[in-house]
Amino acid sequence: MAYKTLLLEKKGKITVLTFNRPARLNAVNATMNVEIPRAIQEVAADDACRVLVLTGSGRGFCAGGDFRGDEDSLIGSETVQTANRTAGGAAKLVRGYTRPIALALMQLNIPTIAMVNGVAVGQGFSMSQACDIRIGSTNARFRVGWTVRGLAAAFGDTWMLPRIIGVGRALELIYTARFLESEEAYRIGLLNRLVAPEKLEEETMEMANQLANGPGVALRLDKWATYAGLNMDFGAALDMLAASQGIALTSEDFKEATKAFQEKREPVYKGM
Repeated sequence: MAYKTLLLEKKGKITVLTFNRPARLNAVNATMNVEIPRAIQEVAADDACRVLVLTGSGRGFCAGGDFRGDEDSLIGSETVQTANRTAGGAAKLVRGYTRPIALALMQLNIPTIAMVNGVAVGQGFSMSQACDIRIGSTNARFRVGWTVRGLAAAFGDTWMLPRIIGVGRALELIYTARFLESEEAYRIGLLNRLVAPEKLEEETMEMANQLANGPGVALRLDKWATYAGLNMDFGAALDMLAASQGIALTSEDFKEATKAFQEKREPVYKGM
């Protein structure tokens, strides 16, 4: 499928989804907002894809929503302006804009990596949080950003960010909307890895390849169990993990891992 605001590139078992509005630092307009969940659905339907990498073209990852006011901006269309006249209409519109992207990323059953090459603000910051792993260059800068425009956090930040960096730090960033530089982002655990700009793609793809060639069944189960377990008590989580392990123990990947160990070689997983 062709996209106007995105690039979707397959690299073996890895798919790279690139926000492609570099002149606007990849700010999300109405077209991109519709195309992102469609692209993620395309990835989800591809059984050959084992890892999704999310990044931006040019100098930025994603500068948030495009609020210029023209017809294709997030606030420019007649539909948006009409909906925003009442709180109920605005809430319905926001659900339509943010929910499909946030859920598509969080519910994708393969590992996701945000390759943060530059500024990640507002919705851009949120989409990086919705990925399982974040690898950033020293050029990366983060900002929750919603309060700068008089808005409440709407993309799931209040659910995701406290789980990544803790409640106190999350609320500070949400309240103040200050910029978070790459070194601090790495120190507080927002970034899994911090690398030089010229090493960003190499380091990210190295990790992506490691995951893509790993035991796909186990990785999918681990992702599901990790996110589901955030809202369970410990006993329920143990029951869920037992069910997961039952699936893993009967998978072809487990048989291959056992055989490879016995034969003293590297396993070749098929994700089955």
